[in-house]
Amino acid sequence: MNQVIKTPNLDRKPSSLRYYQEGPPTSVDLKTWRLTIIGLVENELHFSYEDLLQLPQIEESRRMVCVCNWSIRRFWKGVLLSTVIEMGGVTQPEKLYLKQTSIGTNEKGVYESTIPLGDALSRRAVLVHAVDGEPLPMEQGYPLRLYDFGLYGYKNVKGLSTIKITDQYEYGEWEQRAGYDKNGIVRPKKYFIVDLKKWRFVEKEGEVTEF
Repeated sequence: MNQVIKTPNLDRKPSSLRYYQEGPPTSVDLKTWRLTIIGLVENELHFSYEDLLQLPQIEESRRMVCVCNWSIRRFWKGVLLSTVIEMGGVTQPEKLYLKQTSIGTNEKGVYESTIPLGDALSRRAVLVHAVDGEPLPMEQGYPLRLYDFGLYGYKNVKGLSTIKITDQYEYGEWEQRAGYDKNGIVRPKKYFIVDLKKWRFVEKEGEVTEF
């Protein structure tokens, strides 16, 4: 594997803590944390952090986009969502949805978001545990965040705890609180590209791959 190149101009990235949906937990005990996969599955799954690290890993340079009109390309490492979906024995994923629930806090509860499962699989969504060669910081969603890079960040839950496969497409936190689009797909418009230190217009919807 090639040596990871650090993200340029990272110091110019707006703090995600301002947009952290339920407020970040102050700590997470990896000895007790689990990712649970339930719902319309043949096999209910429970992964420890170490279990996830033992699954096939990918590391890719991909661009995330915030609904607040900024974007950054970073090196993300984790497990393809398709890997755990196959382990769960999910049939006809193109007809189903994936509901994410965060670890949450006592003060603010949990954060939930639902996305179309088939679309996430087609865009090679990743269960991310590391960025730029280091474990995800709390701000980015430690210890695990599901990333569908074709969707704005608010659709990708930080501090992921549970994935439920369902046939119901529910409104999430920010759709209800701020009227954000239910499908959350990245739209053609002008964004500040943090790593390039310039504004660029995105020509088509979905994952930004042209720069």
